[in-house]
Amino acid sequence: MSDGHPVAPDTAAALLATLEHATGRDGLAYATPPVSLQGGYYAEMVRFSLADPPPELPGDLVARIVPNPVVAAWEGALQRDVARQGFPTPAVRLIADERTPLGRALLVMDLVDGSSTLSGLNGARIITQIPAIVRQLPDQLAALAAQLHALDPRSVDAELGALDGGIPTTTIGFLEGQIWQAAVADRPDLIAVAEQLISTEPTRRRRVISHGDLHPFNVLVTATGPVLIDWTIARVAHPGFTLGFTDLMLSNPPVELPGPAGLALGRIGRVLARRFHARYRALARPADLVDDAELAWHRKVHALRILVELAGWDAAGTRPTSHPWLILEPVSQRLLGLPVTGPVRQDSAS
Repeated sequence: MSDGHPVAPDTAAALLATLEHATGRDGLAYATPPVSLQGGYYAEMVRFSLADPPPELPGDLVARIVPNPVVAAWEGALQRDVARQGFPTPAVRLIADERTPLGRALLVMDLVDGSSTLSGLNGARIITQIPAIVRQLPDQLAALAAQLHALDPRSVDAELGALDGGIPTTTIGFLEGQIWQAAVADRPDLIAVAEQLISTEPTRRRRVISHGDLHPFNVLVTATGPVLIDWTIARVAHPGFTLGFTDLMLSNPPVELPGPAGLALGRIGRVLARRFHARYRALARPADLVDDAELAWHRKVHALRILVELAGWDAAGTRPTSHPWLILEPVSQRLLGLPVTGPVRQDSAS
């Protein structure tokens, strides 16, 4: 993430009033004007610090302002629990629902002083930095996945199951949610894919804390090592729920490069994916290893998730002009055996 523009005065005032409401401390003031953080697609991110802060809100902080309070409670519970177990993710300092001056749910967490391995890379820099990326990136992602899957999932599983909001706690439930969203978008083809996936779920029911969105831009590299952020779709699930998405992203890097550079990037993506899986196998517990069939099934789950989200945007007329899903759309269509509606990078994997 990188600092953006100053936060709108009404948002800054509402955030401060919400912090006062949540802490029971009147008269709070910012130490410096809050600024937006670039890097999030779903939530609004604000960097701030308080003058004379209450004990629970020290130092430089990030406010993650989330439209859906149920999602905020879900990701807050996950992030808080994995941080408590020593996993490298920002400590959660405060969770508030939408019944505050902000009118939206709020997570407040420690600011991470770091940046993505790929931050600021344009086409030319990607080419020159490829050797370092191939060496470092798969190892970082694999180490985080193995460490996360080794945590005790019992407490967060119980906490997620107790939440009153209807977020499904199983991968089949996740797919059933995709059916509902596809129906809203009038996409019977995606409904059929989801039903087929439900009928072919792998039989092994291994369950770990699984991130499901592990990719380079959700990993911040700091002086003490990589830190994982954004727990929006994380859950207690099969290890493949993490690995399938990471494999899809690494094999098909969602970066636009013209001509031969784009073809080279596709080949490099497959190298990244192979190294990621090899390193994960070396680091993970035997019970957390994923076979080819399990990996392929979970990769399709995430391809469906991408297409369902795009279908929702299309139905609402809100499809963005820039998003990784736009590049991964034809890859996901091909992976699921659907008609391809956009150009596919010739050397991309599926």
